Amino acid sequence: MTVPPDTEIDKEQKIRCFADHAKKDLWLTSKKRISSLFLLLKYRIRIGFVFTTSTITGLLITTNFHPQLIQLFTVPLITLFATLAVYWMNDITDIKLDKINAANRPLAGGMVNKSEAIVFLTLLSLVALGLSYSVNTITLLFTTSYLIIGILYSSPKIALKDRFVLKTLSIAIGGFTTTLIGASVNGTLDGKDFVSAISFMMLLFVTSPINDLGDYIGDKECGRRTIPIVIGKKKTIVTSIAIPFFMMMFFWFFFPNLGFSIKAPIAMTVLAMTSFLILRPMLSHLNDYKYIKSRHKKSLLLYYGLQASLLIGAL
Repeated sequence: MTVPPDTEIDKEQKIRCFADHAKKDLWLTSKKRISSLFLLLKYRIRIGFVFTTSTITGLLITTNFHPQLIQLFTVPLITLFATLAVYWMNDITDIKLDKINAANRPLAGGMVNKSEAIVFLTLLSLVALGLSYSVNTITLLFTTSYLIIGILYSSPKIALKDRFVLKTLSIAIGGFTTTLIGASVNGTLDGKDFVSAISFMMLLFVTSPINDLGDYIGDKECGRRTIPIVIGKKKTIVTSIAIPFFMMMFFWFFFPNLGFSIKAPIAMTVLAMTSFLILRPMLSHLNDYKYIKSRHKKSLLLYYGLQASLLIGAL
């Protein structure tokens, strides 16, 4: 028995049915990718804002608080996109470790696959470079440097994050660079720009190990030589408390020479006292990693406090 050939109506129905299935598959794929992007953003957006705030500070100080509207819109996006890309890159290479330290993270928990994250971080990196190129060559140079630091930090062959001191130093230099991304919009840099960048770098250097303290068990199992593992938990916290007070004293002695008003050392004093109140309780909970992680989240306020102090002092 032969099968009758399709009529024109049957062909149109098949084509329509195929198109409907294709639209449905496209919608489901797009929905999944949007969901994956949202999960990645949700997890890393806070640290993205921390570094972006330093760029805004650099931008406002170098323009005497009168940036162009286009600069105020595009320059912070450079750092935000680059920071998200850098940290997603780190999350990709940390999947195995995060299954020990934080299995609820999007990649470690299997909520987002690695190929999606690679696509997203590549796109954001390219957009960040494109935006920085539209500003000037110096901004492009700092943005490129920031991304390269991120690659060196996470790349398995180099893996600065696995090396004692270099792990924390690379994060701190990244903060130094993001401040100068904002400060470079006019094509020149002055003393206040570098003081702002160095201040952020120092605060990052002494507070980043607090995050490592929360990951102590997983880092030790994987053989990482983080600052808490090498010098001890108590010394890590004491150092993190002490440095803001050194920064405070530095501003009290040298604020006129740095181009800041007396409001800068006053604000730095408030910042040092706040850091003491946030970090000191950890000394009584050295082995309570859940508590340490909760206090570390509060320490993010110190970064915003520093940027506010620098801006107040520059007025």
